[in-house]
Amino acid sequence: MYQKISLIVQPGDSFFPIVRAIDHADHTINLTVFRMDDPIIQRALIEAGQRGVHIRVLISSSARGWQERNRKLLKEATEAGIATREPPGDSRRARYHYKMMTVDDKEAFVFTFNPTRENLHYARDFGIEIFSPAITGEINRLFDADWHDQPFAADPDSPVLVSPFNSRQKMTSLLEGATRSIQIADAKLKDPSIVALLLNKARSGLLVRVLGDEAHGCSLPAEIAFRAVARYRMHAKCTIIDGDTAVIGSMNLRTVSLDRRRELSITVHDPDILQRLNAVFESDWERRAAPRSDNVTTQVLQAFPPSGQESAESPSPDFVLISRSNALRRHAINDGMTTIGRAEENDVVIRDPLVSRYHACMVLDGGICTLTDLHSGNGTSVNGQRITGKKWLRPGDVLRFAESEEFRLLEL
Repeated sequence: MYQKISLIVQPGDSFFPIVRAIDHADHTINLTVFRMDDPIIQRALIEAGQRGVHIRVLISSSARGWQERNRKLLKEATEAGIATREPPGDSRRARYHYKMMTVDDKEAFVFTFNPTRENLHYARDFGIEIFSPAITGEINRLFDADWHDQPFAADPDSPVLVSPFNSRQKMTSLLEGATRSIQIADAKLKDPSIVALLLNKARSGLLVRVLGDEAHGCSLPAEIAFRAVARYRMHAKCTIIDGDTAVIGSMNLRTVSLDRRRELSITVHDPDILQRLNAVFESDWERRAAPRSDNVTTQVLQAFPPSGQESAESPSPDFVLISRSNALRRHAINDGMTTIGRAEENDVVIRDPLVSRYHACMVLDGGICTLTDLHSGNGTSVNGQRITGKKWLRPGDVLRFAESEEFRLLEL
């Protein structure tokens, strides 16, 4: 069914898997957007379009609180030569909430997250990257139907779940077949039929656990074990059945998501992915740090030593700067001052003639990170806004010095 499959875990994997796929696209990219404000993903799409990749983006007009920003995104994408449309059927009642991307008819992504700073760095979220012409074809078939406002009939043999066509039927069948355990990460588990099914399973002796938030957990029956996620905002929609099957995607287990909205999820059986999903679920349940990923990006963030700045015995820094153009270019931000500029004696050297010799400095003190522009000739920006004086930083901020390359501040 597929040649390769990978799991994306947020926070941690950030924009890298998405940008890497966009950067390697040869012919086509199809993308749905419910909310998006990550400038690095946006720039990668524009660069792909400039080199001849045909890009189509479906942008929801009904995303609550994002209507104005999505209209602006539509305008900017169109001006950049990217084909855009609003789904004709999108409305508050029947939102087009699904989150997917396909590349070159062979690679597909199914996300629980929006490509926003909040979701990439402050929320528990998942994604699946899969190399499969068959699965990519099924997702593209759905995208084409929505792009052209045509009817769609879901393939019953595909691992893809599409609301409102077959998600309820497939999810109910999977839950009814559980024999040992059901573990759910979902902040909005509210569908009466699903809750009743879970209650019956719990009463029959199955382990049923739900990770969510306090606002919705209080409505679940006492027989269903519930905990709120402490470290992150719970935005993931993931169901793990018997430890060896998972459903991951945009679909909450609530009536509107199953029966009215456009949602997309995928069933996964890969042992390596299930092992990691189970480990992340357990770490969130026990409210301890999640296990480290084996993927390239997280190896860079947590294990790859910065060039010549840290010994193998020294502890990992709290913060790192990651280059937009090269994920392996990592600069540790240690306690105290980190200087940035063109001169070789800086801690972070940027050899761009537009960058001043002593351009800016960062200070890490007690976990608080600040950035100060040192009266540079061409300025320093954070999230696209030029700064003056001292700027307090948060994980996920995008830093740019003059018009040189961009860096993102990530917390380990």
